[in-house]
Amino acid sequence: MKDNSMDEQFMREAAEHFTRPWSERRGIESIDRNDAVVLVKVPLNQLSDALAEKAIASQRNVMGAEIEVLDGFVVFAYQLVGHPWSILIAADLSYPSILESNELAQLSKQLGQAVISLLVSDSACEIGYDLFEGGELVEYFRGSDGELTDDSNEYGIQSQRYLLFPYPDDLEDDDDLEDDEYSEAQQIAYFWSRRRQVTAEEIGNIWNFPRQLMLDYDAFDPAIDSRYLLGEYSLRRGDRYRVQNPGFGLVLGYDADGRRQEIISVPDLVRVDYFRFGN
Repeated sequence: MKDNSMDEQFMREAAEHFTRPWSERRGIESIDRNDAVVLVKVPLNQLSDALAEKAIASQRNVMGAEIEVLDGFVVFAYQLVGHPWSILIAADLSYPSILESNELAQLSKQLGQAVISLLVSDSACEIGYDLFEGGELVEYFRGSDGELTDDSNEYGIQSQRYLLFPYPDDLEDDDDLEDDEYSEAQQIAYFWSRRRQVTAEEIGNIWNFPRQLMLDYDAFDPAIDSRYLLGEYSLRRGDRYRVQNPGFGLVLGYDADGRRQEIISVPDLVRVDYFRFGN
């Protein structure tokens, strides 16, 4: 017989977690996506002033306004209430030069604060980050549940390779397991840092390691992307899109009449700013 009390408790706890105050959240809200975000530890006004110097067009406080997709690359900057970091995202799946490593290193020097570039891909089962401070890369991490190409040479560094076993229950009784690159019990990681050395045990799980960095830096990635703000991933040149803050939904189930029971949690945004950069 089904225990409805346990179901109700689970739903209640899920709802409480989903609707917890956005100002108190830290870490990474969701890894179930493909995205690249940049976090800068300055107020939004300070970040937007720096971006406006390089942009060919910019506009502050575009929430509710329509933007037209023209030539170049569109980037949004926003900040959550109660958070010390501002966040940059590209308006589509392209990666404009303003978000490349040399630009981010320069941004950290110009603003005198840390910059974190966070990369998440659930389809590729990969996650990683670059940490910049004082105009230079100070830490690099890439991790994967499967095969992973070491791209650290593009940064002029030599990272260390780690073979991780985060799922002990999945380990097979096989003496050659560590030589099996395709075992589902394995993860592969590459790490480099100017400041610290870590062991495979300290990394533990590729998904938890970047989250811990975010917690250590009092940072938070709310998983807000271009689809959230504009309603679409693939933007078409010449079309107009309205910037929105619709909130995230969690379906708790369906009532006796088949109607969906859903709760909505809306991020408390200080503001959203718009920037367009040349090709």
